[in-house]
Amino acid sequence: MAGTPRYREIADELRDAILSESQLLGVQLGQEARLPTEPELATHFSVSRGTVRDAIRSLTLEGLIETRGRQGTFVRRLGMLTYSTQYEYNPKREGTADTWNTQVTNGGRVPSQDFDFRIVPATNGVAQRLRIEPGALVVVRDCLRYIDGIPWQQQTSFYPHDLASAAGLDTPHDIPEGTTRRLAARGFPEIGWSDEISCRPANDDDARTFGLSVGASMMVYHRVAWTKDRAVRLTRELLPADRNTLAYTHGDLSARDVPAT
Repeated sequence: MAGTPRYREIADELRDAILSESQLLGVQLGQEARLPTEPELATHFSVSRGTVRDAIRSLTLEGLIETRGRQGTFVRRLGMLTYSTQYEYNPKREGTADTWNTQVTNGGRVPSQDFDFRIVPATNGVAQRLRIEPGALVVVRDCLRYIDGIPWQQQTSFYPHDLASAAGLDTPHDIPEGTTRRLAARGFPEIGWSDEISCRPANDDDARTFGLSVGASMMVYHRVAWTKDRAVRLTRELLPADRNTLAYTHGDLSARDVPAT
């Protein structure tokens, strides 16, 4: 069986050094640090410059580093957000703020968002997940979320129009407490969820939105939420892998607090 290509081994070593902000050839690899040159890295790892270049290209696609022309290659690491998907459903959670804002703020950072609202016919994919007829009206609430002014996640949620109207979600305004709490307050508590997580390369739109290289890693997260009677929400999140981690905690969440970040 063929072994791991040398460039991948080097990429793994560089990634570990960047994530731990370790020293390499006298350089502390923290945010905005300039990496040693290709010849220096080639000598250090006893490989060709082409092998080093392949390793650098791999980490560039991950979003960990970026090349700035003749200036060199720099660490582009953003502070990871570890988002607990169960946090919003923890019975012990206090407060009335939206869960995104709460988790980001608890991490000592500043959340913000651009919000869009529309009512459209459901596509086949949306209709299938929500168990409604294709073409039936859905309320779409779309948020581009920022941390410290940097685009971080794109969240798009779809709600059957009749339910959104009954719960007061059919409004072109932000809902400070979050739609999950609004649904529960209006008699539609979520009691079950179905999750799908996939990965794909960043396309041109992703690159423009998040400041990525085309081909960088993106996570795509779908969640369908249910009451005891019906599907009430489909949420799709686009998450650049260079700045997001999804966390799941299994078991009885009422027994302990879920870490914010």
